[in-house]
Amino acid sequence: MHFSGANMAALFTDLWRGLMLCSPTDDALTWDWAVLVDDTWEAHGQAVAACQPYLPGSFDNPPRNPAEKINTHYKAHEFIMWLFGLALALLYNVLPRKYWQNFCKFTQALQIMSQYSITPSQVTEAFTLFAEWEIEFKNLYYQHRADHIHFIRPCAHLSNHIAAECLHVGSPICSSQWTMERTFADIEFDLRQPKLPYACLTQVCLVRCQINAVKAMFPHLQPPSNLHPRYSFDVGDGYVLLRAREKRPKYPETHTKERLISVFLGRNAPKMYQWSRLRLPNGQVARSTWKEALQPLEKTRMSRNVKVLHTWRFRTVALVSLYSAPDRQLLKLSHQTVWSCTDQGEAGLCVVDVTNIQAVVAVIPHRPTLPSGVTEDRLFVVEKTGLDVSYTGVFAEEDDNDGEREE
Repeated sequence: MHFSGANMAALFTDLWRGLMLCSPTDDALTWDWAVLVDDTWEAHGQAVAACQPYLPGSFDNPPRNPAEKINTHYKAHEFIMWLFGLALALLYNVLPRKYWQNFCKFTQALQIMSQYSITPSQVTEAFTLFAEWEIEFKNLYYQHRADHIHFIRPCAHLSNHIAAECLHVGSPICSSQWTMERTFADIEFDLRQPKLPYACLTQVCLVRCQINAVKAMFPHLQPPSNLHPRYSFDVGDGYVLLRAREKRPKYPETHTKERLISVFLGRNAPKMYQWSRLRLPNGQVARSTWKEALQPLEKTRMSRNVKVLHTWRFRTVALVSLYSAPDRQLLKLSHQTVWSCTDQGEAGLCVVDVTNIQAVVAVIPHRPTLPSGVTEDRLFVVEKTGLDVSYTGVFAEEDDNDGEREE
């Protein structure tokens, strides 16, 4: 939390906005990385704010316009989503290429280490990326100049230890400030006695440990963490269809949809119900275009873009439109962090098993000049950092205006 959402965020923004202390022997006009100034800074802030409708509700509060709100209680969560989610694509062709690539390398390593489950090969990859990033960072910004020594803050050195410490204490996100602060808040909630606060705190912690021990020995005593809402349908494996639902089943609306479903089933497409929402095992709720498209864009937190696994078992199906493959050159330049693709419309229609939907993601419009020199309207993908641990045991987005209606 403090490493990415406070310390590194402050380091990058201070550098790019030209806010670092300039020594008498230095000249701020030679800082070619300080591009977020004046109109460029205002335009970037507006671009960040314009992304709000495309960020799902499960991404929590979207980042506000940093040009207006960065000094008004801008939260660590907003810094993380802005810098390590949106800025990767928004700063392409704004930040000079060498600084942008260095930032992408750091972000790729950070995203790996922000996962709930990390494989040994991923730890090795993150360690390599962090080590390369630190050397490049010093060469690009510090430049072996005594009057730039303050550009290298302690958090820059900390990055080299994150992957190594993961082998001893596990995934950093499980021991981060997020986890500790949530635990403190939960324990504080149980305190009811104003006298002897530390004695009460000790007793609350003791009772919690005893309860957890009993639950571990007798799992059947643990009540369900979340009951399914009324009129929902349990698909299995943690997937639940949520209302609204069509009142009567219908045949597919277009010939293309009918043909795809027929191929998938191996027989003529039957009548089917449309459902408006699907709750995933991680607690996110994916929404269908059928209902979400009825809302105006400015009142929408778009949740109809999902990440899909390409193996399937026949259960309940979803008709999805696949985006194109990401631009290979841009993906390589960004160290696998900027997935810029195009909407294929009906040409990308595909039938998938709903249990292959892994997560809800943000897909945001942008107009980049690609490494090939082509400038066109495209979309870039943003995933929520640390999603698995954020929704362990917590189910969100249950309230919905269309939650219990049939149509």
